[in-house]
Amino acid sequence: FLIQIISGLLICAVLYSKTPAHSVRGEIADLVVNLGGCTRKEGGILIDEFIDRTGMQIAIHKDSDDYGKTFNIFDNELLVKDIGTKTLKSSKEVFLAYESTKNDTFGFGNSGFNFKNEDTIYVISYFDNGKTINTLEDSIKESVPAMAAVVISLSLINSLIFTFLFARPVRQLSKYSGAMAELDFQTRCPDKRNDEIGDLARDLNKMSATLDQKIKQLEEEIVRVHELESQKETFFAAASHELKTPVTILEGNIRGMIEGVEPYNDHDEYLSRSLRTVKRMESLINEILTASKMQSASDISFEPVDMTILAEEKTDELDDLFAIRNIEVEKNLPGKAYISGNKDLTSLALGAFISNAVFYSSEGSKISLSVTEKSGMVITEVRNSNAHIDDSDIPHLFEPFYRSDTSRSRNSGGSGLGLYIAKLIITKQGGSCSLSNDGEDVSAVISLPSTQNP
Repeated sequence: FLIQIISGLLICAVLYSKTPAHSVRGEIADLVVNLGGCTRKEGGILIDEFIDRTGMQIAIHKDSDDYGKTFNIFDNELLVKDIGTKTLKSSKEVFLAYESTKNDTFGFGNSGFNFKNEDTIYVISYFDNGKTINTLEDSIKESVPAMAAVVISLSLINSLIFTFLFARPVRQLSKYSGAMAELDFQTRCPDKRNDEIGDLARDLNKMSATLDQKIKQLEEEIVRVHELESQKETFFAAASHELKTPVTILEGNIRGMIEGVEPYNDHDEYLSRSLRTVKRMESLINEILTASKMQSASDISFEPVDMTILAEEKTDELDDLFAIRNIEVEKNLPGKAYISGNKDLTSLALGAFISNAVFYSSEGSKISLSVTEKSGMVITEVRNSNAHIDDSDIPHLFEPFYRSDTSRSRNSGGSGLGLYIAKLIITKQGGSCSLSNDGEDVSAVISLPSTQNP
């Protein structure tokens, strides 16, 4: 509203300054014509308004009946004093008005007229002081009420349009952005507009989706870090427990031999036992170090590895173990099946699954080893027959230091870290592994992404 008012005033000021001022003498003729259509009373009002507007001095005379005599504007008897309230009323006033204009050739003049329904002829004498007027000023004054009505109406209409097109959408955007500030990223701003507000809405939606995704990723990362911390605490607590037993045994053997306590005075026997305990501690410490490295390793060197060749090498390496346990090995290893991984680590993981199958199978049983490629994955399966895992043990098989059969794993020298390390190796290489009952067999499956032949 204020902008429109100021704009209107500026337009009027420019028009006023550019409209040329003109002399009021040219309006006398119009006044005379208008007086001819008025009554005497109406004429007086019209003359007063003319005097107020132009500042011109006017005297009204009766026309002289003696046409032979020169019309004398200073004749007090001819001066009419009852037409209008602002006309000159005395010959002295007429004289003074005349004196003020006598140096201006066109400053004085007169013209005859008669009122409507009257036969008397009057003479209007004007004395112009040279004043000029701008008719636009009067027009502006007269048009102020209409202009005000138009401006107010346009302001109301423009306010409604502005509210509909801009203010309401901006309030909606403010509402949605407030919800986003409260971490509610499920709300979406209406973004069908093709103007700047629509662009802003789309940017807010994009920002909301990105923040939502990033926050979810952070939440998942926090959960993963907490799980890792929990796993580390559990791992080191279990490692401490596992190391405590052989250390205690070793300390007892050495203390007994030093003090000569029966039966520890048989040094040959108990030194051999102590050496075996130290070897078991060494093996356990090496596995703990391997697991720790796998947990903290961020980069692993990758190369193309043929799983069929790796499986052949691993079974040849464990031939003595198969012979001791009288285990028959059946291999189904067709053509090449390449993965992108670390050969030594993958061999270690595969060996853990095969060794686990040997130690948890009865003597004289059979183990099947197969390698296949399917849907971009190389799948290696180790199946041991006539075996079974308790359902309560399956969820814990890949936990560190977990043994489903404590006595058997102790006798075999197992630490409970083999499958845990194997899973770390497989997952670090983008794969997965599982152990499950399959009928009367136990099936271990290793899946790794396949790659092109080198």
